[in-house]
Amino acid sequence: MMLAEMMTSDHLELLKNQEPRIPHIFPEGINLYWSSLNVTGPETKSTNFLEKFRNNGSKRRVKEILHNVSGMAESGKLLAIMGSSGAGKTTLLNVLTSRNLTNLDVQGSILIDGKRANRWKIREMSAFVQQHDMFVGTMTAREHLQFMARLRMGSEYYSEEERESRVDQVLTQMGLQKCADTVIGIPNQLKGLSCGEKKRLSFASEILTCPKILFCDEPTSGLDAFMAGHVVQALRNLADYGMTVIITIHQPSSQVYSLFHNVCLMACGRVIYLGPGDQAVPLFEKCGFPCPSYYNPADHLIRTLAVIDSDRATSMKTISKIRQGFLSTDLGQSVLAIGNANKLRAASFATSSDTSEKTKTFFNQDYNASFFTQFKVLFWRSWLTVIRDPNLLSVRLLQIIITALITGLVFFQTPITPATIISINGIMFNHIRNMNFMLQFPNVPVITAELPIVFRENANGVYRTSAYFLAKNIAELPQYIILPILYNTIVYWFSGLFPNFWNFCFASLVTILITNVAISISYAVATIFANTDVAMTVLPIFVVPIMAFGGFFITFDAIPSYFTWLSSLSYFKYGYEALAINEWESVTVIHECLNSTVTAFALNGCPKNGYEVLESIDFSAYHKWFNISILFVMFIGIRIIAFVALLIRSYMNA
Repeated sequence: MMLAEMMTSDHLELLKNQEPRIPHIFPEGINLYWSSLNVTGPETKSTNFLEKFRNNGSKRRVKEILHNVSGMAESGKLLAIMGSSGAGKTTLLNVLTSRNLTNLDVQGSILIDGKRANRWKIREMSAFVQQHDMFVGTMTAREHLQFMARLRMGSEYYSEEERESRVDQVLTQMGLQKCADTVIGIPNQLKGLSCGEKKRLSFASEILTCPKILFCDEPTSGLDAFMAGHVVQALRNLADYGMTVIITIHQPSSQVYSLFHNVCLMACGRVIYLGPGDQAVPLFEKCGFPCPSYYNPADHLIRTLAVIDSDRATSMKTISKIRQGFLSTDLGQSVLAIGNANKLRAASFATSSDTSEKTKTFFNQDYNASFFTQFKVLFWRSWLTVIRDPNLLSVRLLQIIITALITGLVFFQTPITPATIISINGIMFNHIRNMNFMLQFPNVPVITAELPIVFRENANGVYRTSAYFLAKNIAELPQYIILPILYNTIVYWFSGLFPNFWNFCFASLVTILITNVAISISYAVATIFANTDVAMTVLPIFVVPIMAFGGFFITFDAIPSYFTWLSSLSYFKYGYEALAINEWESVTVIHECLNSTVTAFALNGCPKNGYEVLESIDFSAYHKWFNISILFVMFIGIRIIAFVALLIRSYMNA
């Protein structure tokens, strides 16, 4: 027997709104129950590694966040969970969606139409709009929905025409037709949609596949009263169409409050009231707390249940009195029945769950789109970002051209003489250094800024981490081939390096590999630390010492034995040596050094040909292609490290 059948018809009738139902285009929603939820967690969070280490061996103090919380959200109803800060509303929403529960101990049951559901089942049947909107700002609203439709509405179930039709339908339903082809925008960089339009776009992307339940965390946060009304009205419309909608909200206006079918008032981690919004104020009045005339009822309810630190005892008495008054009503008895019924039926609910649902995890969850489709769609989005983001392509292109021209003019047509050997070596080392620092450091904040979007979409089961990583890397690869070639073309011919086409091609290959090794390191640092400030602090700690052992500032035979391992890790060394071999192996004679009276400028005398120059800086001509192989292995190997770090973070976030 299901829970809905176990409750009396009177109880169910009290929880139903008698307004006429609008003909819906969504599948009928479901009844979501939560029974006897108890959540405890640490009183304080460890803010750094040292504090976590100190607390590792000691027993940490815990506090109760939710206490014996039970309730239900009905199909075709908008339920608003309300309460002051610390009341437990966000924790309740997190438990219902099985998100953000790290370090929390959760007891109790969540049931869908009377059957116990694990986190994967809930995510399969629901959508979650989080408080902060996250988008790839270079896409338009329509393109974003097309992106989501292709991934969430798999080609096995929907045709391209059906997906496009659904996108147009959702744009119309959310009132986004006029801004459908406007870019979403990037703060302080690219003007785009308003805050209200972005919030409605968040709803639109989540309802594409017609979920049975829609969760929203503070949907009106940061919006003015006018925009907040539009956003909540959109949610009310979804509920009227048949969806089960659950939101948390802090201080709704009276207009917004009137849009709620049901409200769940919380205080001190307990449910104080759960029922129709228009019956909450009469209950408070009956308990001796009437709402003043012309006063926002939502403000009155939340203010009455707020815990005032200076008069905590009185606040607790008020909360207890209202809670007892609610539990004595039919509505209160129905909430108690949900908790008691689940305790009696917990075993049968647990055994009725599918085995596949029990064993489903992050690594074997189902996706609506194939791996190839995910890759193709993610490649499309990443490519749009590359060509549209003003800071990614145009600024980098300008930076490369200006730097290359200045470098080329400084070393313009440098002749090969004993006095210019060190200058020519400097050209080649600057080649390596400039391509590293111009692209490596600016790339870190670009990656870290996109990670929260990736983690959220990955946690929602939109696509695989591997599909994203592969698509992004391949989409960005052309710019990390074209930009190095452009830089090398200007510097190589301006500075007068050995005038041979094949030597130029080899120098371009080295420049491309060095650039991609540098980008691999930025990927690794960004995914390992996932924080711009930390990553940008750690990156120079690794790169600068590696550069010092690159062979230009100190010869390899002069490096202390305990630092030789750093020399082996120096990609600057492999790139510099490859360029040096490419240049000097083609120089058969240095004419001025054939004159025995000439002054020796080199460290080991005056080299008579390019091979002697290589010997003077501890390079071997036989290492030319070995260096290329090492750079390629570094390029691939460090990318794999970055992928593993991203996979681990995605798993922890999910």
